[in-house]
Amino acid sequence: MINDSDFIDLFIPGPVNVSKDCRDKMSLPMIAHRSDTMSDLHQDIASYLQKMLFTENQIILSTSSSTGLMEAAMRNCVHKKGVLSVLNGAFAERWNKIAQANGKPTDTLTVDWGKAVTKQQLKEKLEEKEYDAVCITQNETSTGVATPLKDLFKTVKDHDCLLLVDAVSGAGGLEARIDEWEIDFYLFGLQKCMALSPGLAVASVSDAALEMAKTVPNRGLYFDLLDLKKYHDKNGMQPATPVIPIYYQLQYQLHKIMDEEGIENRWARHAEMANYTRNWLKDKGLSLFSDENVASNTVTCVNSKGIDVAKLKADLKVKGYFFATGYGKFKKTNFRIAHMGDRTLEEVKKYLQTIDQLT
Repeated sequence: MINDSDFIDLFIPGPVNVSKDCRDKMSLPMIAHRSDTMSDLHQDIASYLQKMLFTENQIILSTSSSTGLMEAAMRNCVHKKGVLSVLNGAFAERWNKIAQANGKPTDTLTVDWGKAVTKQQLKEKLEEKEYDAVCITQNETSTGVATPLKDLFKTVKDHDCLLLVDAVSGAGGLEARIDEWEIDFYLFGLQKCMALSPGLAVASVSDAALEMAKTVPNRGLYFDLLDLKKYHDKNGMQPATPVIPIYYQLQYQLHKIMDEEGIENRWARHAEMANYTRNWLKDKGLSLFSDENVASNTVTCVNSKGIDVAKLKADLKVKGYFFATGYGKFKKTNFRIAHMGDRTLEEVKKYLQTIDQLT
């Protein structure tokens, strides 16, 4: 049995801490998933997500991880011309793995870890051949790199491709203007910058992406965008029973974000925490793993420079914190500081002061 003593402060890039008021929403009574109450709940969530993302696109809610909606994007938005996946980290590589697993023609544009793809790199690759879609990771959690989508989308559109974006650790923390940036599929989960429980994924889907889906055979069943849209249009329903308790959480959190904090203020708070963290590591004689001009505002990846990250993780656990080491091949040489979700600058300062005491 899990006890209260098993819970510690999560300073990792997801899942993040969920506030008590959000957790309490999951204890509301269950409702029928074909009821008017469910319909109202779904439609209110969709409306607020459109406001948060600055879009009029179709909102899709999926009872799955974000990887499920990455697969939905691949199954529905890629046909005979295939897909170009931009790879600059461990999570970006998932796009290519999903393309291969679904039998989609796929090419890759590989960028050094710690860097973001440039407009010129993308342009040169897209001039080699035609594609149905381009896949980009907005925020690479493994390296702390935020790809500047607003600088790249025109290059994608100039080559008549759909733009598919993994925003898993960006949405709700990084600037996103879906319609202005002409993003066709923008997907994310709730357990990172949205500061909610995992289990529900969200996507904004353009008309162009839905039109592409009509031409693609074998879209599957669970992640068929046209089926999801049909049920959404049918009074805000879902084809299968959704994870209703997390709907309660999401509705509550969206109202807090949009009606109380304001999404642009939320972006600014993430930037403030990131800037403080970057200044802290410079004062400590440490360095960013990522290029500074593309450093993320939701997670900072640090070159450990001789710090024993395994020991630091153990010591921080004693202090009540769950620490994030580097990811994959950089597990021993990097560590990551997550400053996302409902975190405050004061909480970040206290955490960094604790690291100072231990190193």
